[in-house]
Amino acid sequence: MVRASLTSRPLDFLYFCFFLIHIPASLLLDFQILYPSAYLPTFLLALRQWYINFSADPLISAAARGDINGELVWFGCFAWLELLFQFPTFFLGMRGLWNGSHSIYVLILAYGASTATTTLPCIFYILKEHSRMTAVQQIILLSSYIPFFILPLMMAVDMGSRVYKIIRRHSLFEKPRYSGVQISRTIGVIRESFHALTLEKSPSGTL
Repeated sequence: MVRASLTSRPLDFLYFCFFLIHIPASLLLDFQILYPSAYLPTFLLALRQWYINFSADPLISAAARGDINGELVWFGCFAWLELLFQFPTFFLGMRGLWNGSHSIYVLILAYGASTATTTLPCIFYILKEHSRMTAVQQIILLSSYIPFFILPLMMAVDMGSRVYKIIRRHSLFEKPRYSGVQISRTIGVIRESFHALTLEKSPSGTL
């Protein structure tokens, strides 16, 4: 069966673009807390400092200070989850979406649920630390974090719906076949019983 092109599937195209733009963001900023500090290139450190000055992101600021081993240990765990699971999903997801593969739905569902779950605590932490940033910086931060919560959540709901429809379609396809066999057997038993009953009641069947 010929698959529709990616651009003719608006949601798949949106998810593809989301994965694509997330790759440089992860490599250049998110994963900095996991890289050995001695090997961080100067331009990455400069990029992080520019981002902190621009947005006053309390999470990235804490990571830059090395404060993620205490109260913010969960943020470090989320970074490892992004590296080991979410980041590979970007490439697998893009390939599956490009090919129109239904088999990628479950992985994208898991990614969406995982990313939405890990982004929500970050949003609440930013709201909690609002006093450390200006109103403009808070708007900038929320406008950059919230889409990374909404889109993955939308992926999870959408892919869950697609998987459910596939399962339901196959269930409805299989059910009549088995139901038909059962009905045929039941009708056969009823006919045999009725035939035996009529013979038993007929005069010719009386001994």
